[in-house]
Amino acid sequence: MSNIVADPTPAAALLFDSLKEVEQTVGLPLYLTLLAIAREPGLSINELAERIAVPQQTASRYVASLQGRYDSPGREIGPVPLVRIDISQADPRSRSLHLTPAGSKRLDRLLRLLNTSR
Repeated sequence: MSNIVADPTPAAALLFDSLKEVEQTVGLPLYLTLLAIAREPGLSINELAERIAVPQQTASRYVASLQGRYDSPGREIGPVPLVRIDISQADPRSRSLHLTPAGSKRLDRLLRLLNTSR
């Protein structure tokens, strides 16, 4: 049994402190979206929705936010998109999601914070 399961308090504190250090413009749902796309580049919106367990419309809104096309108050991503949408190589009727270099940098920063907080 890992320490995280045996005593979740230190792990929760570590995660909380690490996430607090990350800029507030990208919340946990958007980070989960970035992580899902990083794990499986080329996901469709429908596949993304399945992976992060949200309705397709919500996944679409998350992607639009990460592209800087949909901003809610206090969550402005800025002029540099974190996700790009390409035409799928497998099916030209479908779209595939990929991180932009800025999206990769943002995710790397989070992962670095998590690793250095251990």
